[in-house]
Amino acid sequence: MNITFKKNLPVIGALTLFCLAVAPAHAAVIPPNTVSFIQSSLINVNQGNSLTVDLVGTNFTAGPDGAAFSLAWDPLVLSYVNTTVASPPWDNTPFVNDDSKALGMVDYVFLTKSVGDAGANFAIASFTFNVLGTPGSATTLTLSDDPFDVGIVAPGAVPINVNYVNSLVQVVPVPAAAWLFGTGLAGLLGMKRMRRAGVNT
Repeated sequence: MNITFKKNLPVIGALTLFCLAVAPAHAAVIPPNTVSFIQSSLINVNQGNSLTVDLVGTNFTAGPDGAAFSLAWDPLVLSYVNTTVASPPWDNTPFVNDDSKALGMVDYVFLTKSVGDAGANFAIASFTFNVLGTPGSATTLTLSDDPFDVGIVAPGAVPINVNYVNSLVQVVPVPAAAWLFGTGLAGLLGMKRMRRAGVNT
């Protein structure tokens, strides 16, 4: 091996590592006609908190003017609160059937537009839950076509093949730092009360 090259090997290695570190990360390629939650495919939550997830359509090759779908989850982990439909783009009265919410399902959501289509990228709806599960428990937010197989359609009731992306919700312990902060805050408040009591006596 060339002596000059040997001498410069650590420099070359360092430059290579630097270039890898600063190179822009390539964005994941989103398949056409994707319906997913913007919060990502893995969502960490804490027991006792509330969770709102936002459903969107991305990279649609034909803008839909109607959408129908179902959502399922584990009711031991999440307790359903409500559904809020995005308007715009869906400006007709939506129909949300959540009769099976105690079993962990929004039976179906029907959405339509009065004029035009929703475009290539659009908001669909938001779902709010209370987190019941204990740390370590998890559930998948599972999207599917509605039970009537209406699905998502372009103007003229043309069916669109949709790529549904589910999200995993996992309940994680509250970070230790939060407990320490809470304990410290309680201690400070206690000291303040003791000082006030000392002043008043």
